Amino acid sequence: MYIEKSFKKALQIIKLKGCSGLINGPISKKTFLKGRYNGITEYLAKKTNSRDPVMLIYNKELAVCPLTTHIPISKVSKKINKKDITIKIEKINSFYKKYLKRKPRFAITGLNPHCENFTKQNKEKNVIIPAVKVLKKNGIKISGPFSADTVFLKENLKKFDVVFGMYHDQVLGPMKTLFGFNAINITLGLPFIRISPDHGPNVQMLGKNKSNPKSFMESL
Repeated sequence: MYIEKSFKKALQIIKLKGCSGLINGPISKKTFLKGRYNGITEYLAKKTNSRDPVMLIYNKELAVCPLTTHIPISKVSKKINKKDITIKIEKINSFYKKYLKRKPRFAITGLNPHCENFTKQNKEKNVIIPAVKVLKKNGIKISGPFSADTVFLKENLKKFDVVFGMYHDQVLGPMKTLFGFNAINITLGLPFIRISPDHGPNVQMLGKNKSNPKSFMESL
């Protein structure tokens, strides 16, 4: 397939130090990945032998990152653990310091509505709060967990650079509502920087010359 050949060629060029990063356009996961991988993030991680890739949806005003990426909502709770939270937030923190020359302020969400769960499987109490304590000890500016239904209020967002959530739609839904196409997807944790527009291929618009190019322009 043309897309797979393109990725292979791009990875060869990067390996030969021919460039420092990769931008890909919107890709149909159904057509290209065909169930082999959950997303392009996971595909590139596998092809580069990279562990713990980070999907950072970035705008100059705010960025968001989900702990879990392209998995069914029924599997999210089992994937939430202290190690992954700390690793991914530390990678984002390093990215901001290295490439953007600033120390980001993080807000982290809970998993449950209002961060409440009165069972023994309380992810806020057992996982998220202990992870926050470790990150604070490591010098990272982080607050929370916050309820996901209020953390995106304008007065709250003035206090933070990155909102770290527990699953895909918890943070990408508000992000796209706030910024529309004025955002990009940055994959951290690969041997290079990978960027893509923050939207899919929108097959209904193919051939009509009406698609909004804003996110691709921001990627460039």
